[in-house]
Amino acid sequence: MKADLHIHSCYSYDAMSKPETILEVAAERGIDMIAITDHDNTAGWHDFDRLARKYPVQVIKGQEIKLINGRFVDGELLALFLEKPIVSKNVPDILAEIKAQGGIASIAHPFCDRRGEFRAFDQIYDWSHLAIEVRNGRIYKNRNNEMAAGVASMLNMPFTAGSDAHTPFEIGSVMVECAGASIADLKRAILNRDVQVVGEPSSAFFSLVSNFGRLGIAI
Repeated sequence: MKADLHIHSCYSYDAMSKPETILEVAAERGIDMIAITDHDNTAGWHDFDRLARKYPVQVIKGQEIKLINGRFVDGELLALFLEKPIVSKNVPDILAEIKAQGGIASIAHPFCDRRGEFRAFDQIYDWSHLAIEVRNGRIYKNRNNEMAAGVASMLNMPFTAGSDAHTPFEIGSVMVECAGASIADLKRAILNRDVQVVGEPSSAFFSLVSNFGRLGIAI
């Protein structure tokens, strides 16, 4: 099965994909599972719950959480396989919340110099149920993704990958593949490092296009 583990809907301030459009595109492209990881909110979950039954696509509930440290940003975490929103603000409590739900936390684009590298490693005290995003569809320097993959390999950590789509055109550009048919199968495969990463980053042009989402434009 194929899964894109990092997708933003128009409920993210900087994205423009309507929930139904995301599901339509995923179905057309033969994607079995998608993770909805809107920035610091889960407002879109209700729409996906309502719409997903119309499509052969399973939806993983998630969030992308910005780690604020005073006036600075220490990076972002993907919270995947959630049952309810994450409300904590500091890294140890965020990770504890995710783990308590049986979810997986993945360090998003950890070495992306364009968006800022992940700087909260010293705040991680529990490394269980923690993964690294080793390929992100909005990283345009191969070296940035290669560094993430190298760390995951060196530390023998679970890993995830996703398009980081903010527009419909990017969906499925980067995915993971594994055996199985259910969300539980996928989660188990990630924790066992039994997934394969496929695809390549999309065009940087779409990063410019997605700025129309900041104006409230959704397609």
